[in-house]
Amino acid sequence: MGSLFVAVLVGSVLGALLGGMPIVGNLIAGLVAGYIAGGSPGRGALAGLIAGLLGGLLLGALILAFIPVLSPLIGPWSFLLTVAAAIPVLFALKGAVVMAAGGALGALVRRYVEEHGEEVVEAIKNQDYRPLEG
Repeated sequence: MGSLFVAVLVGSVLGALLGGMPIVGNLIAGLVAGYIAGGSPGRGALAGLIAGLLGGLLLGALILAFIPVLSPLIGPWSFLLTVAAAIPVLFALKGAVVMAAGGALGALVRRYVEEHGEEVVEAIKNQDYRPLEG
């Protein structure tokens, strides 16, 4: 079994880097996180979910950190900054769910590779590469 902490870290970084590809980037990041986490599909899904939520939580924490600076600028509406901190977390939920699905799939891929990896490598080595006729 892999490290859940490393899986979440790598998944978060990949999620941030591949964020420009909305669904596919989240799926790839979750797949990698689940592969690193290993174990059961539930463990892979947990790694993907936490990695997906981490980015939104960090952005929400950043907004909360700037409340003292921003409050005087917007005056009586400063209470909305607290609500604004929840918005990135809510938007991150979609990506986190997709990353959780990718994480479960990544854990299944790792399990298959660990069980049948040598057989697959041998099958690839024993193939006869002939040019296609036609």
